[in-house]
Amino acid sequence: MKPEKSTHFRLEKLYLDCIDDSGNCFIIYWVKLRLFFIKVTYSGLIFSDPENVTFEESSLKRMRDPLINDLLLYYNQVLKIRGSWKRTDDPLPLFTFRDTMNDELTWNCHHPRALTEIDYEENTYNGFGYAETISLTIKPWKLPVEELRWGRFLCENYSITWINWKGIFPVNKVFCNGDEYNDIIFEADKISFGSGVYVLDFKEISVVRKGKLSDTFSKMPFLKVIFGNRILNTLEIKYKAKTNLNRNSEMIAAGWSIFEIVTWGK
Repeated sequence: MKPEKSTHFRLEKLYLDCIDDSGNCFIIYWVKLRLFFIKVTYSGLIFSDPENVTFEESSLKRMRDPLINDLLLYYNQVLKIRGSWKRTDDPLPLFTFRDTMNDELTWNCHHPRALTEIDYEENTYNGFGYAETISLTIKPWKLPVEELRWGRFLCENYSITWINWKGIFPVNKVFCNGDEYNDIIFEADKISFGSGVYVLDFKEISVVRKGKLSDTFSKMPFLKVIFGNRILNTLEIKYKAKTNLNRNSEMIAAGWSIFEIVTWGK
């Protein structure tokens, strides 16, 4: 008989992004957390302009759930941002990790590429965007992960998403226009896959955000007590970069990448 899932913890995180041709980069989080009797809603916005100046805002005020269909709509009155993500590619296959207690993590990349429009600070930005939802009933500090590498590259004809876990349950997946590969190789300024046939070459790499997750909890000090050092000391570095896609050493596309490296604390 399988153990029952925990009913005491559930976290749902919607991640949205967009970057336009000039390098205006938006990263948006909407998180719902239930831990025993505690319920928290968190909204976060990271904006990096073409000069790589980063602005961050966050809110604990509840907002209407975003509408997630082929057209994803997000509006946050407190953060003064409104956006739409019109899906152009099919969702990627669901990825689920389940632990021995039958608690699980589910990665749902429902908008691997979307035509995106964002209204922010009285300006309108258009570009390719991405959206995914991660749902957790397994507590984050119990995930069998030491380091996460995630990223996406988008352009007119290509949509590439990668996810790599290091730890006792390694994961190494990349999806190129929906096709899955499991041989991604990371270097400082490039990644390759498909037995080296495909190479993403990162140019003008910029740090969008670098910091520990304890910084994110600055408005929620009670969560610092709950989550413990492994989560609080987790280091997250987000990047953006102009990117060339090469196939058999020939450049076939150019666009922007957003990617991150997350190292779990001790």
